[in-house]
Amino acid sequence: MKFEKFETGNHFSIGIELELRILDKFTLSPKDEFDYIYSNLDEKFKANIAKEFLDSMIEINTPIFHYEEDLISYLKNIISELSKVASQKSLSLQTSGTYAQKSEDFNICKDKRYEKIYDEHKVLLDDFSICGTHVHIGFENFDKALKAYNYSIYYLPLFLALSASSLYYNGIDTGIHSYRTKIFSRLPKASIPEYFDNYEQMNNIYQLLEKSNVIDSTKDIWWDVRIQPHFKTVEFRICDAVNDFERLEIIIQLIRVMCQLSQIDRFEKVPMQILKQNMWSATRYSMDGEIVNHKGEVSLIRDELKQLVKKALANNLIDKDFSQRANRLIEKESISKKMENLYKRTNSLKEVERLGVFE
Repeated sequence: MKFEKFETGNHFSIGIELELRILDKFTLSPKDEFDYIYSNLDEKFKANIAKEFLDSMIEINTPIFHYEEDLISYLKNIISELSKVASQKSLSLQTSGTYAQKSEDFNICKDKRYEKIYDEHKVLLDDFSICGTHVHIGFENFDKALKAYNYSIYYLPLFLALSASSLYYNGIDTGIHSYRTKIFSRLPKASIPEYFDNYEQMNNIYQLLEKSNVIDSTKDIWWDVRIQPHFKTVEFRICDAVNDFERLEIIIQLIRVMCQLSQIDRFEKVPMQILKQNMWSATRYSMDGEIVNHKGEVSLIRDELKQLVKKALANNLIDKDFSQRANRLIEKESISKKMENLYKRTNSLKEVERLGVFE
């Protein structure tokens, strides 16, 4: 395994990986129909579709884009095509952080890598029906990527709060707005990463993990944010899956803005226990949570997000129209809160599940 100190990458390019579920159109129960959908999909989209951990899932890997609206347009197009194929067999495509309804009908994809992962983690991966949104931001070189990586660790809870969509899991009201985060954090190579001062430090960790047979490639590290030398990107893995295209567009643009700020703004390390507590608050309460900010004061997650938007506007990284759109989203209830309110009205996890269906 080569962990490259890359050069000549793309300047703040964007791409995402979005994980979807394949469900029965009427019962919204999982269906192992990846092979059917893939084989019937237009050839021009097949390179951007991949298998996921479960046979009832699909992963979309977008091409590289430079504008958020182009990425969202592509995403709408490919999901529309996938949905057309799915509808021919009375299937629906859906996404949210966790599968809400009770189900034991999850089958692991017959893939050597996934089978090896399951063999290592066993019961921790039973009922592992979780979906995430991974945002890739391109960088010209490793050192710039490392600046963004370190700078972003403080901000990860804010993006988790914006995307939280996993309050209900396998028939259970967990009380935790992003239960997907807690499921993933059970795994030893996941969760909040540490800071690194330079390439050598990070490379040494990767080489040691490979030498000790803990990992086979850079893909086997599942931190909430990681540098991907192969793609020359910083990959933000913190977000729950989202089917709201406007929310997704704003999240992507704010992540890119944060990366741009990382190149010009002052960076301060935050103690690990504070980072963990901040992440817990976003996991538990999403947009209604509080965090300990850089000043050591308790601050609302909404206020910290507004400060990020304000700083981006002051540095001419966004326009006034986007700042207003972002602030309107920040004031809204989270997806998990919307799920909670819907369940209180209907007492139906099926209706909660339906919130994530792509129409």
